[in-house]
Amino acid sequence: MMKRIAIVGCCVGLLLCHEAAAQDRKRVPRFEDYPVKEVYEGRSARPVLETEDQRGAVTYYQAIADSGTNFAGHYAVVTLTCGTGCIMADYLDTKTGRIISGKVANSGWGEKHDAFREIEFRRGSRLIVFAGQIDEKGPLGWHFYLFDRGRLKRLYTLPTQDFRKPLSEWMK
Repeated sequence: MMKRIAIVGCCVGLLLCHEAAAQDRKRVPRFEDYPVKEVYEGRSARPVLETEDQRGAVTYYQAIADSGTNFAGHYAVVTLTCGTGCIMADYLDTKTGRIISGKVANSGWGEKHDAFREIEFRRGSRLIVFAGQIDEKGPLGWHFYLFDRGRLKRLYTLPTQDFRKPLSEWMK
């Protein structure tokens, strides 16, 4: 009798763990959850370089601008290194040329899959996802942010130390 109770208890526990994991997966934001109203298709404005660092990378900023909009309807993400194994982003408004300096640095990826990207974004979405650890604090994982009116708002963190699985697999 006690053996049956223990087995039933284990089964109930497994079901509850499975349900909790399913709840977690439901909370993972998806790019399509944060669409933009329209995507700017026009020619990119010349970058307005305000800092010495930006002026020192004029060719890079111009090349990103020339590639056109790739994020949040009318922005281009400019990825920048911030040390060995560290990356951050600026956001170039392709309509105005204005640059919004990134405030988030991510690092600590360890092993990763072949097509791994430290920062994931879409041209028609305001969602941006950083892999690793944010500003050398907190957990390793996928960090989901909403880009709204030029500011990042943290939405969710999916803890993981394994980046051998693409982000798209986590977003299912």
